[in-house]
Amino acid sequence: MALLTGGMLVGVVSGAVADEGMVPLAQSGDWIAFAHHESMTAPFDVCIAANVEGRLAFRSDFHGVQIRVTDQTWSLPANVQGSITITVGTFKHQFDINDNTNTMVNAEVPEDVLYPMFDQMEHSGVMFVTVGKSKPAPVSLTGSTKVTNAFRTCAGIKSNAPSPGSNPFN
Repeated sequence: MALLTGGMLVGVVSGAVADEGMVPLAQSGDWIAFAHHESMTAPFDVCIAANVEGRLAFRSDFHGVQIRVTDQTWSLPANVQGSITITVGTFKHQFDINDNTNTMVNAEVPEDVLYPMFDQMEHSGVMFVTVGKSKPAPVSLTGSTKVTNAFRTCAGIKSNAPSPGSNPFN
């Protein structure tokens, strides 16, 4: 998986160790989903959906869902205060930054915000990400539906579809 070692997506994984398992889940257009587990027999403990440029990622673990924005030109101090604003279609929400590295900011995504955001992502071609007082940066959503569906399945997030498909296991 060259994307992980090639540079940009390394920051969104954070916490994974080289001898542990990163598993690709889906790739479509400008997006990729993958998951982490400690061994081949362990369940996934981290699920990630990211644009292939590495600018934006959604990360889910046992504590919830986060949005992560990375910029390799940043040189951030510890404990940055501020927000990430996501605008896509009719959806606009401001997320408070709760953690950061020198090149990445992180914010928690409440479940009641996640559904309408993903819904608008499915019906739009681009989203805009604004960090702090920066200029809104466009992020292509080409291929994001397939990838966010894989992310939701991995993370155990119920679909927001009004009439979900049938489940042969029920």
